[in-house]
Amino acid sequence: MASIAVESFKLATNECNIYGGFFVFSIGIIGSILNIIIFSSLKAFRETSTAFYMTVASAVNIFQLVFGLLTRILINGYNIDPTKTLSSMSIDQFLLLTNRWCHLCNLQLASRLIIIAVIVSFLHGIPVILFQDLYPPLDTGQTSCSFTNIGYSIYYSRFPFPILLGILPLTVRITFGVLAFVNVRALHNRQAGLCRKEISERDKQLTTMVLVEVAIGVIVTLPYSIYNYFYTSAATFPDQISVAENQFISSVTRIIFYGNFSLPFYINCCVSPRFRRQLVHVLLHIHLKYWQKKINRRRMNQITPQSPVDANIVLSLTAF
Repeated sequence: MASIAVESFKLATNECNIYGGFFVFSIGIIGSILNIIIFSSLKAFRETSTAFYMTVASAVNIFQLVFGLLTRILINGYNIDPTKTLSSMSIDQFLLLTNRWCHLCNLQLASRLIIIAVIVSFLHGIPVILFQDLYPPLDTGQTSCSFTNIGYSIYYSRFPFPILLGILPLTVRITFGVLAFVNVRALHNRQAGLCRKEISERDKQLTTMVLVEVAIGVIVTLPYSIYNYFYTSAATFPDQISVAENQFISSVTRIIFYGNFSLPFYINCCVSPRFRRQLVHVLLHIHLKYWQKKINRRRMNQITPQSPVDANIVLSLTAF
């Protein structure tokens, strides 16, 4: 009976990794590419630091989906081994809506912060490469990555997962998301006589999209954060059924967590009618027309080869 339950959990875990993973991966790649196209094609977005963060976040989402989710799908689903930005957006929108700090919302500072974040992330990830190796765990019998350094293993289980992927981003998103929302309500309630420029439609649009992304991000991150907290707190699993249950919960919460990287485009489409109009405008009136003109120009430039008879006729006519 126990073996049947274990096999059932393993089958459910495998199906979740393959079908759920590929679904999240597919919609995420398509949505992130469309996000990059829209934010980089319209001048109104290219001039704002928030849109710049969203563009970089879309590129990071593609990286996370390819090297994070896809590799796990191949490893866990097929046994094939193919050898954080939303917080920045919520902070940026809060600064943009605050008189005292709005001067910090500029592309130059945003570019520097992105470079610093990339460098810090790269340096923080170096020990993972140095101290990680493949081991066959005794409780599962399946080869997985484990740390060779006990000290770093304890640090990795106590800091990156519960703090960097859990408490810290959730706290930053919730705090600055709420502050940005409060500032939006306060600015709407102010009288026109105050020395403050009215929020443009673009800023309202970006603020709405960021706030909803923050809320959805908190929802999809919580299950994985809670799982990691209890997983790192648990010493061992008493039997094979507990191990299989843990693997199934891990797969489900991880797939939900990757919604952070696959849902932003669809959130933008749902909450912003202006974004939907911009999507149609960019795809049909900018890029489609551009490629149509390019194809027509190439056809116009193609010269059909002339036969020798036609060439002689042309030469004889030009002689007169």
